[in-house]
Amino acid sequence: MGVTAPSETGSRSVREAARRIVDLVLTEDDVYLDSLPEEIEVSIGVPLIEVARTLDEPIGDKEFRGGVRLLLEVGAVVAPRMPSELRDLFEELRLAMRGVTVR
Repeated sequence: MGVTAPSETGSRSVREAARRIVDLVLTEDDVYLDSLPEEIEVSIGVPLIEVARTLDEPIGDKEFRGGVRLLLEVGAVVAPRMPSELRDLFEELRLAMRGVTVR
């Protein structure tokens, strides 16, 4: 019976929550990103691309979490103007970073 360490479980839930944001916003044709108000696009664009990069590379959890924290910080500033779907995903990511199970 395999038991997953709490830190591994937490890391996985953070990565899954981050992946949902990346998959929603960073589509191949950038339609969703381009449809966001410019303030939101400019605020979250670069940090989100960095999080997407770290999701796809075998890097340490510390670097990934640093990118997620930056994304959450800039996202918090523009969250009131985000579409509800995106705002909900940011909230899910924020809770995952705190170790709160969303599902």
